Amino acid sequence: MRRIQQRVLQVSLLLFKFAEAELGDRCLTLGECGGYTGAVCSNGSCHCVGTINAENQCKLDETSPKENIIIAVTMGVVFLQCLLLVVAILVYRKCRRGGFNVKSYDDLIFSDITASAIGYTPITTVSKIKPVKIDMFQNHVHELLRDDGIELFKEYTELAALVSSCIATVGNYPQNVEKNRTSTIPYDFNRVKLLDETGILEGSYINASHVLQNRYIITQFPQRRTMVDFWRMVWEQNVTTIIMLAPLNEMKMCSRYYSRQPGRECVYGDIKITVIATFIDGQNMKIRHFVVSRKKENRRITQFHVYAWNHLSIAQDIVDCIKSVKLNVHSSRHISPIVVHSGSGVEWSGIFVLVDYLIQKIEIGSEVIDVPAATLNLLDERMSIISKKAYGLVYSCLHEYLKRNIPTSNDISTTEQQEHSLDYEELP
Repeated sequence: MRRIQQRVLQVSLLLFKFAEAELGDRCLTLGECGGYTGAVCSNGSCHCVGTINAENQCKLDETSPKENIIIAVTMGVVFLQCLLLVVAILVYRKCRRGGFNVKSYDDLIFSDITASAIGYTPITTVSKIKPVKIDMFQNHVHELLRDDGIELFKEYTELAALVSSCIATVGNYPQNVEKNRTSTIPYDFNRVKLLDETGILEGSYINASHVLQNRYIITQFPQRRTMVDFWRMVWEQNVTTIIMLAPLNEMKMCSRYYSRQPGRECVYGDIKITVIATFIDGQNMKIRHFVVSRKKENRRITQFHVYAWNHLSIAQDIVDCIKSVKLNVHSSRHISPIVVHSGSGVEWSGIFVLVDYLIQKIEIGSEVIDVPAATLNLLDERMSIISKKAYGLVYSCLHEYLKRNIPTSNDISTTEQQEHSLDYEELP
């Protein structure tokens, strides 16, 4: 800052010297023209006409507006000083914010995301949408879904306008593009980073995101080239539960990351996976138990595979799946994140984590259900994770859960619910 002030004084001095040069040579005594000769004036010029006691004395040929020159020069100097002061302030503020300290992404160091790193942010301060009390929720869903879901779509549109613009660059690095199934890539700030054991940068990327206070990891269905990365992520994040939302017709386009034969070992990198048991749960889900080994350490992991959706009872199916996870997974779900994956890591994955997350809040005693706030948080954490139709299905699932667990006198009949439900057949 002191250097900038010195620069301002130097410029001011130069301006005065410039003005002096334009006025002319300095006389020894001041006369009518201010003691200068050769000044260009509007009415003539000053010049020395004689000496008095060996001193040049200036005399004006015609009246010279020296006052106008002095005022103009002074105003110019003042204006320049103000301009430079403004520039100095802007530069100073920019430097304090670190705006000129440009670093590449690879120079940045991100600490591990913990449960407190990504907060649950209510949106009532920036939106007219408010949380709904539990005893009013079922009626609220009925109002949202009526008339082909006009009010529901209005609510979703308002949410979409509030979604933050987050940076997603790492997934588009040339060495990482082939690891993405679609154009959906994780945001840089909450992407899952694999431990870089080899020192090779491209080895640390996987298309996966920490979401909803690090309770879940949403990822895409592993490709053949990314299976090693998938199991590295499961191991490094200490995952004990995997939710696979993959109907059988989609499995034809996906590569299995486990063996279909119990007892047969699969090896991915330095990690060994063995299916030790498989159970059928209901009409659309299988439960598999894995033993995962690395070096001399063994871990048990449970996979819940939803392999079919009944579009006439899809809300019931999702709630049933969440119930099964709750019955089979105990305290471990609060210690490590649950991995949830579908084809591209959007839509079905988003529906599952939102419904499961909000049901947990109800079960720990929340008096309200804030679907918009949770949805906005999720949209801020993974691109394209919830569409308008998926948003409606989240409401339908919560309605189904409350109908089973918190019956009220205002329950909507099954007929009315089917009449106002949306068609979800287009979901991937």
